Amino acid sequence: MKSNRIKMLCVSIFIAGSMGCAMSSTVKNVGSFDGLTNLNPNKGSIFVYRDKAFAGSLNQYDVMVNGALAGSLPDGSFFAVETDPGVIKIEPDTFTKFGLGKGTNITVEKGKSYCLKLTLNFCYSCKSADINLVDNKQCENEIKSLVKVRLE
Repeated sequence: MKSNRIKMLCVSIFIAGSMGCAMSSTVKNVGSFDGLTNLNPNKGSIFVYRDKAFAGSLNQYDVMVNGALAGSLPDGSFFAVETDPGVIKIEPDTFTKFGLGKGTNITVEKGKSYCLKLTLNFCYSCKSADINLVDNKQCENEIKSLVKVRLE
């Protein structure tokens, strides 16, 4: 009897953790990291990445840039987006309005590249993440083994 309760609890936690996968955008693998390059001198480049990890690996996280969907991060992936110069808000599309996860604002300059890292927060009934600016040197070390993705 106790064994059945434990099994049901484990299955329930697995299902709750997996539910976020179906609510995310579809992405396609498009390559690997080739440097924090900015090819447009009139725009800024923003790289957003998520480390590969066992915990939370089933969930995929949509990322909003100034309120619009810019990319989605499955486990061990990154994407790049060009933006106009100015203050840019980058946040996970989670329950940030309710304090579950947070984004960040950065001031983008023409011709520069910026790197942000999505880190997971754990909540039993939801998926939650933070996105924070990281040093470009740290980013290059961590992002080089990840898969580049883009929205389909």
